[in-house]
Amino acid sequence: MRTKSIFLLLALLVVFMSGCIDQKKEIVLDEPGNISNYEFEVFLDDWDNNIPANTTTYYILEDKTEVQVVNIVINSSKLEIFPPDSLGGGSNEEPIRNFVLLVEPANETVASSRTFMRLANSSNVSDLNYTLTQEIARNMKVINLEFEEPVTGFIAYTLDIPGTQSFTFMKPDSEFIRVVLPVGFVTGNRVFGIARPEPYDVSFDEEGRQTLLWISSKMGQREEAIQVKYYAESAPIYFFAAIVALLFGVGLVLSRYSRSKKELESVREIFELEKEYEAKGRRKKK
Repeated sequence: MRTKSIFLLLALLVVFMSGCIDQKKEIVLDEPGNISNYEFEVFLDDWDNNIPANTTTYYILEDKTEVQVVNIVINSSKLEIFPPDSLGGGSNEEPIRNFVLLVEPANETVASSRTFMRLANSSNVSDLNYTLTQEIARNMKVINLEFEEPVTGFIAYTLDIPGTQSFTFMKPDSEFIRVVLPVGFVTGNRVFGIARPEPYDVSFDEEGRQTLLWISSKMGQREEAIQVKYYAESAPIYFFAAIVALLFGVGLVLSRYSRSKKELESVREIFELEKEYEAKGRRKKK
């Protein structure tokens, strides 16, 4: 009996391990991405003598169906990428696109603003060996990018998003996390949408895009996801105008109702006087 139980346990373990292995697969990209599609902004750590820091920036495109992600990595050999549908563990045929590497071996370069400016103006992608694998771990989709040795520079790629005015993503392993909204869209109004957790800083860039900033070390340990609900900048104005128009319409209806009621009361008073006059006339004839 004990032997059968041990055999059954081992069989279940083999099946379980096989399932885990099947969930992990390699992603093969046909060709490098287009460098000109991305913004390689050298984001500096103002709290540490303007030195570049590990940063992840999400640029939500105007059609709201794609997000461009640009990572600043310093002396890193692995990067975990969580697609926006990772919370549900879904799987796309093409989970990551337009993959661009502008990196150098960490032991051959200095992580300075000058180095990143040079990489940002580069016209050729880096020729370094890497592997991309996708797996489902804890019911979440994770794309693992691994290098043979630590690198420093920019890593950019494009992900699909639902196309709604709500963007939710797992908190990346970066000290600085930024979300750049499309032109003409903002967040922060509790009626129309806010960002959770609350950003450390909110600003506008030179193109008029609202930019939200979180600092990982200042966030709570349990805040593993960030959600940004955004809306058209003119939405509150149109909403207020609609409310005013609705109130004006209600006022007109109430005014007409009050006037009609007074007219009906006047007619009823005249009718009552006529009835009373006729009744007096009948009494006089008797």
